Amino acid sequence: FFNYLTVNTANALNIHQQVVRFYKKLTAQQTNNYKRRPSCLLVNPQTYSFISMLCIPKIRVAVRNSCCRTYFSTLQQSAPHEDSHFILILGKPGGGKGTISNKILEDFPRLHHMSTGDILRANVRDGTPLGKEAKSYMDEGKLVPDSLMIDLVVEDATPHMEEGESLLLDGFPRTLGQAKALDEVVNVDLVINLDIPTETIVDRIADRWIHPASGRIYSYSYKPPKIRGLDDETGEPLLQRDDDKPEKVRTRLQAYDEVTAPLVDFYGTRGVLETFQGTKSDLIYPEVKQWLEERTNN
Repeated sequence: FFNYLTVNTANALNIHQQVVRFYKKLTAQQTNNYKRRPSCLLVNPQTYSFISMLCIPKIRVAVRNSCCRTYFSTLQQSAPHEDSHFILILGKPGGGKGTISNKILEDFPRLHHMSTGDILRANVRDGTPLGKEAKSYMDEGKLVPDSLMIDLVVEDATPHMEEGESLLLDGFPRTLGQAKALDEVVNVDLVINLDIPTETIVDRIADRWIHPASGRIYSYSYKPPKIRGLDDETGEPLLQRDDDKPEKVRTRLQAYDEVTAPLVDFYGTRGVLETFQGTKSDLIYPEVKQWLEERTNN
């Protein structure tokens, strides 16, 4: 496999076809051995440079009109560490995904947490080329395309994987289409699926009340106000957001189940997904931790 190659545009498809033919001849074991070697060519129309991407089990050619971006260093010594992993965490909103993620990051210090929402906002705020492209869609009231979101994820992942870190991606993919698109460019090898009963989440969220002016949040089950219905500091009435009312929560969770069920099947058939069931994060997490330790040799 090559690390860096410069040719003219006329040879692009020819090289791509040769790489594809080579890959198809590999046995399953050989394919696994090559999974962290270059397997994607990024074409720069101006310089006709082909930059190899790493940690990608499939082949594709991406032609960009913008300046060439090196997602992963072309130097051999900068290749991702063989023990690095690309991990996803799936779970219903309000199901403790944030709590579990924080516990994972505490116990697995070489994991870098990636939130697609945070990545998008940071790129837009900093005015990066990808951020400007995303903002153009947002200004028109359109959704940021999946391909652009994946570019943002890969670019953010690059320096961390070059340092041998593993990645924990939260918030993407959310649909089967997004999962398939991500599968074209990233080797997702571990998926944590948190399966929390709907009624547990409904009770948890419906129990949440806020003080609108300050944003203080109370829960009658674990963080109740000193006086029922009143803010501790101002004595002003507490309110429940419309989205936190039981009927709204159930509708939202039903929609989540319908959209993500194929996603769970998608990763389940690949043998990379493990489902963890329960009602309390403190009881679920030890199982998650043990599974991650076994799979990552931590």
